[in-house]
Amino acid sequence: MRTFRVSVDGADYTVTVEELGGIDDAPPPTSAPLPVSTANAATGHPPPHTTEQKSTAKAAEPGDVVSSLAGVVSKVEVTVGQTVKQGDTLLKLEAMKMNTDVVAPKDGTVKAISVSEGASVQEGQVLMTLA
Repeated sequence: MRTFRVSVDGADYTVTVEELGGIDDAPPPTSAPLPVSTANAATGHPPPHTTEQKSTAKAAEPGDVVSSLAGVVSKVEVTVGQTVKQGDTLLKLEAMKMNTDVVAPKDGTVKAISVSEGASVQEGQVLMTLA
């Protein structure tokens, strides 16, 4: 048995692996190798994020309401053209079996809704736009 520390998406895990045979006994790899963590071996801390990482999400603009967490849209409470007041519930997100209300950050009119019920969303993703 050998113990290793691995880092997955910035979270460190300790795993114990049983060695079953020599390298000649190992089956050939069937897929591309997994990425190797670039954590500092001395400290175990992951490197700082760089600006080279790419994001496919649209950048938020003034009036955009963005998700504060990753989850699934369980209910859209408003329609395009509807007038809302600050604090009104716009939609509900489900994450880890809990519902979270996304509320209007200001008074306005719903200009566009970018998601639908059942859609998976990421943190920072634009959900709707208020005018």
